Amino acid sequence: MTPATHDKLEEILKEHWGYGSFRGIQRDIIESVCQGRDTLGLMPTGGGKSITFQVPALAREGTCLVVTPLIALMKDQVANLKRRGIRASAIHSGMTHDEILTTLENCVFGAVKILYVSPERLSSELFLTKLRHIKVSLIAIDEAHCICQWGYDFRPAYLGIAGVRHALPGVPVLALTATATPAVAADIQRQLGFRQPNVFRMSFERPNLAYVVRHVADKRGEALHILECVDGSAIVYARTRRRTKEIAEYLASNGIDATYFHAGLPNAERDTRQKAWTSGNVRVMVATNAFGMGIDKPDVRTVIHIDCPDCVESYFQEAGRAGRDGEKAYAVLLYNESDKRSLKKREQENFPPKDYIRKVYEHLAYFYQVAEGDGRGLCFQFDIDKFCYTFGHFPPRASSALKILARAGYIEYEEENDNSARAMFIIQRDDLYRLHGNTPAEDKTIEALLRKYSGLFCDFKNIDESFVASIAGLTAQEVHQCLKQLAQKRIIKFIPRSKTPFVRYIRQRVDPERISIPKEAYEQRRDSFVERARAMLAYATSGEECRSRLLLAYFGEKATKDCGHCDVCLDRKRQLPSKADFESAKGQILRILADGKPHHVTELAKIKLISEAIDEALEDLVQEETITIEDGYLAAATPKGNRQ
Repeated sequence: MTPATHDKLEEILKEHWGYGSFRGIQRDIIESVCQGRDTLGLMPTGGGKSITFQVPALAREGTCLVVTPLIALMKDQVANLKRRGIRASAIHSGMTHDEILTTLENCVFGAVKILYVSPERLSSELFLTKLRHIKVSLIAIDEAHCICQWGYDFRPAYLGIAGVRHALPGVPVLALTATATPAVAADIQRQLGFRQPNVFRMSFERPNLAYVVRHVADKRGEALHILECVDGSAIVYARTRRRTKEIAEYLASNGIDATYFHAGLPNAERDTRQKAWTSGNVRVMVATNAFGMGIDKPDVRTVIHIDCPDCVESYFQEAGRAGRDGEKAYAVLLYNESDKRSLKKREQENFPPKDYIRKVYEHLAYFYQVAEGDGRGLCFQFDIDKFCYTFGHFPPRASSALKILARAGYIEYEEENDNSARAMFIIQRDDLYRLHGNTPAEDKTIEALLRKYSGLFCDFKNIDESFVASIAGLTAQEVHQCLKQLAQKRIIKFIPRSKTPFVRYIRQRVDPERISIPKEAYEQRRDSFVERARAMLAYATSGEECRSRLLLAYFGEKATKDCGHCDVCLDRKRQLPSKADFESAKGQILRILADGKPHHVTELAKIKLISEAIDEALEDLVQEETITIEDGYLAAATPKGNRQ
């Protein structure tokens, strides 16, 4: 890289972000990408990943394509970039066909420097057709571990990236992730067709974060005790939606300001709760793992896992949301034997017997009346609760069976197909000005709709309630309520946002006995799950090695020293004898042996010091050849000059 280019990168950083220099491995990654090299960047949460593709996007001619699974994060980043004067757009499932077409046309004409795309959009015919006419400067893939089929968070839609790569053979790829073992890192590069291995790894060490494991019977009580002892913002992760509500209510009833969050809450409600926590109006967020990705709150002091996660990767990522401001923070895992049983149960739920999977396939055909030899291309909205009630299945197990059938290539199964809220006016525009009796909030909502969306008097339009709220000066929840009230008054038609699962047959229905489930769809993934769960249990039950060392070793990083502040290190410090105790123990041992006779080691019980002080004193005296130990007896050593 030439000095001129080197200077240009720093100028871009200074102009748009106000930073005088890059940090960590940002410069190495950016220079590698600017040289046209495929690059994998392994950076922990809060390591500044987005800078590594946003700066080269501005330095290179064309449009940078950014693949990310988080629609909320997309919207936030696009808004932030626009505030910095950077031309950015996004394409995701919440947009209409016309909105997507307009965005892609803007890219064709060079009016967009950074385009965020959800992985589900990559394989659409419209996207691939327009892609041929877009000058793409870089393909950046966030959460790149999702492309690894043996990783903890594999998402089939990520496999569509390979098709984009083939369509743009000369364009460099930048893959970014905060959680990848050496094996996963190698598989990411293979899946993305790296021309040669090229990995930049930032240390995953978090010196300010104290990792703690506590073995307790009463987890709720322990969580309460921790939150009473450690001030500041906190996240409590729980396994199920029901537990998030129960724990939040328990904490609130004991004087801790807490709310809860999970994917089953209405979108407006989730936005309201997230903003209340982010702004500091609520201290503790009790949540499932649906909460946290893309959350930028640096002052979280404590992250508590009240249930043991499936794997080290997800634990490390979630725990890493504490202390991103560099100040002292705690990541606490609460563990007991029920966690071990729970992990075993999850294995059985995630990988039910193959005969059961075939039975679910058969029942699915009965559910939709799909005859053998028919069904290919048919798509159905899928009510899993109704399906399970009809055929006597347990929802988590049935859902796992459907996912395995999808991996085996028989169906496509999407648990949450996100459909945006939609609205249209059912009165004429002129009638709006003659309306009386609306609340001020309803009038603000109408005004925001008219300012943001065109064509609302002709057809339904997808609307973003959070965006309408920002224009109207209301909360998303208030806008949602106003839209419902306007619909009741017959001013608009309103279809709330929904997350509707669906099932699509991608081949004709076959006899269940002919279902073939390949090893890579079942056995290999099951073995990978079991291996990761064992590693998580090993972390939870180990009391001998520094927690930070254990985590770093899992990700292939060798720590040179103990962290000094995890529970294991602190226990070890408490056990180390003081110099005074050590010297006292030596003196008392020598006094016992002063009569020149052998004494049994049991006599050392007379010494009223911690056993570690006595053990170290014995070891030191033996090494000095001051005493000897043989068959359980201690004796003063014969002076060298007196030996025969």
